[in-house]
Amino acid sequence: MFENIIGQAEVLGGLRAELANGQFPRAALFFGPAYAGKLSTALETARVLTCSEGTAEWSCDCASCRMQKELSHPNTVLLGSRYVDIEIAACADALARARKPATAYLFLRAVRKLTRRFDPSVMDLDDTRMKGVQDKVAKLEEMAAEIAPGRELPDDQPLRDLLDKIISAAAPLAAQVRGDAISIDQVRRLGTWAHLTAAGSRKVAVIENADRMQDSARNALLKLLEEPPSAVHLILTTTRRAAIIPTILSRLRPYPFAERTEAQDREVMEKIFREETASHDRLRGFFLAWKEINPEKLAALADRFLDMVSDPSGNGTDAMADLTELFPERRGQRDRSQRETVVSFLEELTLRFSASLRSGRVPLDLLSRWNTGVREALLRLETYNMNPSEVLEALYYGMRGARQ
Repeated sequence: MFENIIGQAEVLGGLRAELANGQFPRAALFFGPAYAGKLSTALETARVLTCSEGTAEWSCDCASCRMQKELSHPNTVLLGSRYVDIEIAACADALARARKPATAYLFLRAVRKLTRRFDPSVMDLDDTRMKGVQDKVAKLEEMAAEIAPGRELPDDQPLRDLLDKIISAAAPLAAQVRGDAISIDQVRRLGTWAHLTAAGSRKVAVIENADRMQDSARNALLKLLEEPPSAVHLILTTTRRAAIIPTILSRLRPYPFAERTEAQDREVMEKIFREETASHDRLRGFFLAWKEINPEKLAALADRFLDMVSDPSGNGTDAMADLTELFPERRGQRDRSQRETVVSFLEELTLRFSASLRSGRVPLDLLSRWNTGVREALLRLETYNMNPSEVLEALYYGMRGARQ
């Protein structure tokens, strides 16, 4: 088991032992930096828990494992936000360059990470915002089925044309799940699904980015965690453990994921995404490039922002004019690409904080206050959908005030 996960030897060793001994908890938290393999590990855990043969090897060919590997198992559900369209595009590129069963699985799983978030078990398709979603999901699944493992792939150009169509069809659906906070309705539906469990079967719910949850949804989840059905396992993932409220944290067994090494990141790019001559040292840079964000420019923006915050003679009005130039908005619109750039920029700031902590250049208490400010900025962007410029302005003045 876990043969498909690169790195994370320590946490995987603990998971193997618990799963082999039937000791995996009913509620778990996989936490750690982005691109550490948390979701892949959660999905592999779901496969192991539901394996009907009990061997749980990746090569297991039981009906349950086949469905889990294709992310079509009815007893596993996904919810939470994710940049699924970026992953679909990267996996499509890998499949187009390396026409192999492994890349076909990779691409199909990327598409299903999107379509399974619209499962009626966790999504209210009667919501006005969901109008027409079922037809879009069905169309996407129909096209993706042509690339299902075991089927002969189309020739090169027809395959590329099909992949382009799938990417286009996925875009509007991905936009709906990319930044939405988990709602109380989703958690209530999850609770209903969890309690409808047939005797002898197991269910697994994976809640990604669980820190992005409405307050009412947190309370509903807490009730489910207090008395989870015996055959149901809940796996929450997050990059920001501190953003999970203490009452929920106390009911989760924590599994810390470490940042992968550069060598492990390159191994992921080479083995998973078929980048034989990877142009990036780290996975983060690889995915930023798919978002059309220049990693070097992003790092320069973070350094400039910190210089403005730290300059004792700095003028707030001038600083905000600089920020407007750094992150321009389209006239009269909230540009999604700008929002994504600002989110990546805030993540870059936290990397700078970690480096400052290791070097001792900035006092620990100040870094802690700055880190709290960035978490609040991300919450305003991703959960409350606030204007990016206003979020940056509040962060700037908050970080300057924290120095005093």
